[in-house]
Order: sequence, then structure tokens, then C-alpha cells
Amino acid sequence: MNNACENGLKRRDFLVTLAGGLSVGFLTGITGRLFGAGAVTTTPVNSYVKVGSDGSITLLYGGSEMGQGSMSGLAQILAEELMVDWKQIVVEQALAGSITYVTGGSSAVRTNYSPLRTAGATARELLVAAAMLATGDQTRSSYAAASGKIVYTPSGGGATLTWNYGDLAVLAAGTDAQALLPAVIPLTNPANFRIIGKPVARVDIPSKVNGSAIYGIDVWFPDMVFGVIKHCPTIGGVLAITPAKPAAAIAVVPCKASDNRGAVVAGTYNAVAVVASNTWAARNIARSLSVSWKLPTSTTNVDSAGILAQAQQLLTSGTPLVAESSNPGANAPNMESQVASAMTGAAKQVGGTFSFPYVAHATMEPLNCTAKITFSGSTPVSCEIWAPTQAANWVVGTAAGITGLPATAITVHVTMLGGGLGRKIEQDYISQAVQVAMVVKKPVKLTWLREEDFGHDNYRPMALVQANAGLDAANKIAAWSYRIVTPSILGQRGWLPPGAVDSQAVEGAVHLPYNLGTYITEWVSSPAGIPLGFWRSVGCSLNSFVTESMIDMLAKTAGIDPFVFRAGLITDPRAKAVLAAADSLSSWRKSLVAGHAWGMAIVQSFGTWVCEVIEISQPVAGSLKIHRVACVVDCGTVVNPDSVEAQMQGGILHGLSNALWGQMTFTNGVANQTNFNKYRMLKMSEAPTITVQIMPSTAAPSGTGEPGVPPSAPALANAYASLSTGKRVTSLPFFPGATMGGL
Repeated sequence: MNNACENGLKRRDFLVTLAGGLSVGFLTGITGRLFGAGAVTTTPVNSYVKVGSDGSITLLYGGSEMGQGSMSGLAQILAEELMVDWKQIVVEQALAGSITYVTGGSSAVRTNYSPLRTAGATARELLVAAAMLATGDQTRSSYAAASGKIVYTPSGGGATLTWNYGDLAVLAAGTDAQALLPAVIPLTNPANFRIIGKPVARVDIPSKVNGSAIYGIDVWFPDMVFGVIKHCPTIGGVLAITPAKPAAAIAVVPCKASDNRGAVVAGTYNAVAVVASNTWAARNIARSLSVSWKLPTSTTNVDSAGILAQAQQLLTSGTPLVAESSNPGANAPNMESQVASAMTGAAKQVGGTFSFPYVAHATMEPLNCTAKITFSGSTPVSCEIWAPTQAANWVVGTAAGITGLPATAITVHVTMLGGGLGRKIEQDYISQAVQVAMVVKKPVKLTWLREEDFGHDNYRPMALVQANAGLDAANKIAAWSYRIVTPSILGQRGWLPPGAVDSQAVEGAVHLPYNLGTYITEWVSSPAGIPLGFWRSVGCSLNSFVTESMIDMLAKTAGIDPFVFRAGLITDPRAKAVLAAADSLSSWRKSLVAGHAWGMAIVQSFGTWVCEVIEISQPVAGSLKIHRVACVVDCGTVVNPDSVEAQMQGGILHGLSNALWGQMTFTNGVANQTNFNKYRMLKMSEAPTITVQIMPSTAAPSGTGEPGVPPSAPALANAYASLSTGKRVTSLPFFPGATMGGL
């Protein structure tokens, strides 16, 4: 609860003192400049770059750092084109504005790679132009940029001149330098990269080690108050009457519900915030506070048994939309008939019904937001927000809608995130903090208790899938039928045009690398009384489990090694190369000890190919031991191989935890899992050995934050089906209802 900090004892100051010797020359942008010594002035050269008088280069980072390493990766891209050494780079978290972006969809490097290369190269050329202004010689070939210096060698002979970037910064920022920019900004030949592709030290790690990094939950001011949110336990319930303020509380504030972009729903209050002198006090008051709620008239759509029954009915009687087929011109009934005919003619058939529960984000840092509003009388004048958010610009819109202030009067500070996984794109916790600050007229840090975080998440959707496939006499796929029933994330947000297929619902089931013969992939939308959200790899974590399980079932039916079977169906050269590399990397599978088994899966998501091979055993019934994972990844051009490896490892562990135990169940609208004691996670002692191989590539960078997740569950299921039991798991999680024991 950070109560020690709230009472004036700053634990992080203690940690900084203890670990002072660990500090190195990088800046996270939240805690202050660590690079260089003495007073340093910085000059903005363009939207992304500031040049310091000490020669340091500051990257204004527009994303959210939640452990994925993009803060460092983007800095590497900039450093490459600016021709500076890594030790000269400083990273500063940008305020919400023109260069900030939503962090999600494994997009940070792949969408910013080209813009940042251009920004770095432009800044370099502006510094060269400043040197031209200093000498009066505009012969570009007479100037060279290296190691943070511009060196001028006159073409006709004469003394060589050298400037540090800091000496030229002011000139470089002027309009005269802009006028000297070349029409086409030259970029570095990738063959000459010095920093891109190298495992440099991440800029966010030192402050996390020494305790100086500021997460949202660490924000503190001497005059701030502290709020804890309390929702109706039943999803969809609203406040019947605002409870009286307990004597120990500063305030009890009713909070309006908000949509997914933070706009409040007029007249609909779905929570109260208890405000006190510290979080612990607010928490205790909130837990004991008696609140009268008005419950929804029906909870059918928020009850696990009812949801499953409805999905089963829709699987057979629902009206499907065709997401993809072998004959794009055919309608659903016509295409279904074609597939049925091809299936009848197949020599061998496999199929199954696969089911998935709702799952929570379960981030380590619960939702929190600090809001400070300045008033003139009762009129808001400005608003400042500190939040672990994945969508800073959305926060501006949320605050503007509540306060009535223009965007120019709203400042958003993005703190470090103790996990995001898609949950911290949402605006509900931001909206509530701003609403409370409007009422109490003091800086407020609002925190969700863990029970609120689990019970009122924006969950990954449930799904029910019916898949069938047939092989011809040559063991090639002759027919493929795939229908998924799942609610629509985009539809719930009003982002899906009528009659359109939700891309999130079918990702991982379309554009498969295999020749599927005559095939159809369909989606049936199901009602969603439960809030939905983007979860690490979203629909691909559902559909890839089915598709790769089905391919494994076909391989076993054909009596062909899973690698060999897939290789015979895949034509994509990158996929084939990843498959071959994984075959080699997992050569250990050919000599497993008795009682052990292996399984594999290959999936493309966010532009990245990942193949995983998993070795397991079953020491006792009802358990699994995961021994090792071999992972091969092709993510195009690699910026930092250490970060890619770490993201693969993290994605695999996340995927395995979810496959084994991840589930949220609901009874009459109330979540049954409200803390980690009933939401089992993989323990460190249970983590397998993971070996990652990164494929060399000259393709454009693709995502790495999420692609490690989708192959892990099907590879695990395929390994489990190869154990002596031979049982095929088609419903996740493997072990529903598991708890964390003594936790």
C-alpha cells in the first residue's frame, strides 16, 4: 500500500542510498537526470531529440515502459542514426502530446522504427548544417558525424575542426539550419549498424534496481489525500444511494461509470471512492462501508453456466459471418456445403469442441491514478495526472471531458507500469481519480484494491470453437471447418461496423500458413454482459490453441512426425526456416527418458513467427512438470536481441500459467476469483529452462511483446496428448479451480 511513503518515510530513498553504487548514466525521465555532472541545458532539435550542453542526447519517449524494453529499443534506433555512443543517450518520458502513442499490439518498435530513424538522421543533418553555418562551407562531403562530434575537413586543405554536438545545438535548432537540410535525409546502411542489433544495457533497469524508478503507485505529494474504489460486487450493478461519510473518512465520492475511452455515462454511478489520509485507512473504511446497490434485472450474461449454455446453443444455431474461406465469393451456407462435401470425401477425419474461460489481466501493480486539479474558486483551471497508463493521449480526453478544460490545460505524466498487458489502456481508473479530485479539490491518489482489480477487469473473452478437418489419401488436408463463438471486444466498444467480422475474434484462425484444401472459418458473435478487453495476444491466444491442436491431431492420425507434417503443408519461406531451426534446436526430443513427452506449435502473430517445443512429464495424476522449452523466433530486423529473448521468455511463462490455471468464473454476476490465492500463477520453482534462438532477418521489425504467448498452450497440449495417457485437452485451463496453496 506504500503506507510508509504516505506517512513521510520514503522507502525508495533508503533503497537509493543502499544501492547508490549501482547507478549508471541513464535517465528514465521520471526521477531526474543521471547523465553527466553539473548544470546541463538541453536544446530541442526536433520533436524527438534534445541535445545537451554536455553532449548528451535525450530521446523523448512517447510510449509506456512496462518491462517490454521499448524505451531502450527506440533509443537504440535514435542513437544509430545520430552517430552517438550508447553512453551518451538519455531517455526522457514525454508528456502526452504529438509523439505519444498507445502502447499495445506489440507495436512500439515496428511502428516507430522508420520514424525514429528519420528523426535521428534529421537531427544529425541539422547538426551538420550548424557546422556549415559556423564555417560558411556548405560542402556536405567535408563533414563527418561520429561519436557525438562533427568533424570538418576542408576539401581544399587546411585545419580540421571538431565540435561536440552540444556546441552546435542552438544553431541546429534554428531556421537557418533547417534551410540547409538535404531534400532526402540519408539513412545509415544497415550493413554499417553499430547499435541496432546489439545487446545494449536497458535504460530502465538501473532505476528499477536502485529503487528510484517511479511507478504510478509511488507518486506522492505532501498535501495529497488517498482514495480507494469500491464497486458493486455484481457486474452491472449501480449505486442506489450514496452512503453517509464515516467519521474516519475525508469524503465518500460517488463515481460515474465511463466508457472505454473515459467518457462518463450520465446519471450512472457504479462505484464509490472512500477518501482518507492514507491508502490503508481508506482501504479499511471501504471494506467495512455498507453500500446499497441496485442490481441488474438479469445476470444471465454474467453467469458462467449461463454463458456456456448460450455459447453451446449459438455454436449450432447462431448466424455465422464468414471470416475467411477457400472461395471468397461464396456465402456461408454455400461454403459450408462445399466444405461438408470435401469432408465426406476425406480418407481420415479429426475434430473437436474447444472451450475457453474468461481470463483476467492480473498485473502485479493494481490500477491507480493520481490527479491534481487547480481551481479558481470552483472553476477548474488546470489538471495534472500521474498514471501507469498505456494510452496517455486518451487520458487527456478523459480528463477534458470531466473537467471541461481544453487539452492544453491538461498535463499527463506517464509513470513506469508494473505490468499492463492491455488492461492499462482502459480509462475507468483514470476517470474515477479525476472525478474524485473534482470533488475534494486536493491532489488524490486513487487505488483499486486487488479484489476490485480482479472483480472488475476488462477480461479476455471466453470462446467456444468447433473445428473439423479431413485428410486425403496422400495425408494432405482436404477439408477444414472452423467456427468460433465469442463476444466482440470491438463491438462492445462501438468500434465494429454492422455486419463486419471482429478481427480480434478470429486472429490466429485466419491467414494460416497451411494449405487447408476446401475450408471455411466462421465467427458467431455472442452477447457479452461482462466487460471485455485487450489481453496479451488477444484472440490469437484462443484460436492458435485450436488450430495448432488440430494440426497435431492430423499429424498423429496420419502417423507423421509433427515437424515433417507441418513442413509438408507450409509454403511461407520464413515459416519453413523457423520450423527447421526449431527442429534442430529441440534435437533433445529424440532421446527423452521414459515418462517424458514433447509437443510443438508454430504461430505467426503481430508479424512475427514463433515456434515452441515443450518437454513435459506427469509426476503424479493431476499435475504436470514442464522441463524445458525450445523457442525460435523470426521478428524481422532485431533492435536488441536481449529484449527479444526476454520477451519470448516472459510470453512463454505467461502463456503456460494461463493454459494451466487461468480462468475467471462468475456466479449471478459476481466474480469468484478476487485475488491471487484463487488465481494460480507459475512459480519460479516451476519455471522450465527456456532456450531462445533468434533468426537473422533483413525484413522490417515486427512485434515481440505478445508473439511468445500463443504457441505455448497448444505446444503444451500437444505434449500432453503424447504422454502415455494419450488424453487430448480441449478445454482450458488444464487444471480449473487450482489455488496457490498457502498464499
